[in-house]
Amino acid sequence: MIKGIGESLNVMRQSQSLAPSSATNIASTPQVVATQRAIPKHRLDSYQRWAKTTAEQHSISASQVALQSLTQAKLLLQQLNRVLQYLQQQETKGREDARQAMLDNAETLRKQIIALAPSYQGIQLLDHHFNLLSSSSTVASHTFVFKSVDLIASKERSEKIHIQLGRYSRVMQLPAGYNRESLLQLISPVFKDLGIALEWSGQELIYKASTQAWLAVQAGVLMMGEGQRLPAGELRQIRIEPRYHWQDPREWDLVNHDQLKASQAKIAKTQQKISQHSTEIQAIHQVLLDRVRGTQAKGAHVIGPEAISALNSLYKYMKPQPFSYQIASLMAQGNTNRDQVGALLG
Repeated sequence: MIKGIGESLNVMRQSQSLAPSSATNIASTPQVVATQRAIPKHRLDSYQRWAKTTAEQHSISASQVALQSLTQAKLLLQQLNRVLQYLQQQETKGREDARQAMLDNAETLRKQIIALAPSYQGIQLLDHHFNLLSSSSTVASHTFVFKSVDLIASKERSEKIHIQLGRYSRVMQLPAGYNRESLLQLISPVFKDLGIALEWSGQELIYKASTQAWLAVQAGVLMMGEGQRLPAGELRQIRIEPRYHWQDPREWDLVNHDQLKASQAKIAKTQQKISQHSTEIQAIHQVLLDRVRGTQAKGAHVIGPEAISALNSLYKYMKPQPFSYQIASLMAQGNTNRDQVGALLG
């Protein structure tokens, strides 16, 4: 929408700049053609303010959605932490039924935490490690291994490997006698084209998929070989085994009594990260409020009536529908109706 407004403004400026030359050509012909009326400057300024205000309101709305999810995650983590504390206290009392009920409760809370995936206009705001995403940050990768396939195992015969991931297919030629390091360098560019990075941990080959590639991996990875590392014949689905980071709630051990303390430590670190993100968002909101105060108070040491009115307006804009007030106001300023605005943006 913002891009559309900007392009419309550029087209308007170009049409206005070409108006004199066009008028000259029309004057040389005997036909009478009605001249196109130039859009007044105040109306163009209104559209520019509209675009800027809309962009700011999108930022506010997105940050509100993220803040709401972070607050919800923090509450769920607090509940989960209390359940784990109770489990530790009741472990030696022999009440297996009560312990199982608490384990079920803990698992329910974990699923609710995992299900938190806030987005705004199709843009993801938090990843599965509770990292706050922005235009300059990247989503945490999804890590997994192939359970029964070792692509960098050294073999005495060369092998051609076919890979099918979603609608993409690749073919790799693995030479005979290559060691693990050489084979890793050979296949890494192929998987990189599929959105997957490779890493040899010393014990197993780790695959790190982007969010889009992870969706395709979950749908199924098909491979076919020539009898060395993979059976020949036809493509078959390869089983995967996820590897979760400690920041991922799916990695926390909520069953083993010896691991409960470790899980609580991970939860505490996650709560600290969430609190930090919440503080950052609230600081951004405070900057916006300070901007209103600085603009509307006109240098006064106390907030005047105009600033109070502006703050009340900002509060209205941060409701579920923050744009209706802006649109109504700017349409009035630009002296336009809905049909004219729709034609401009269409």
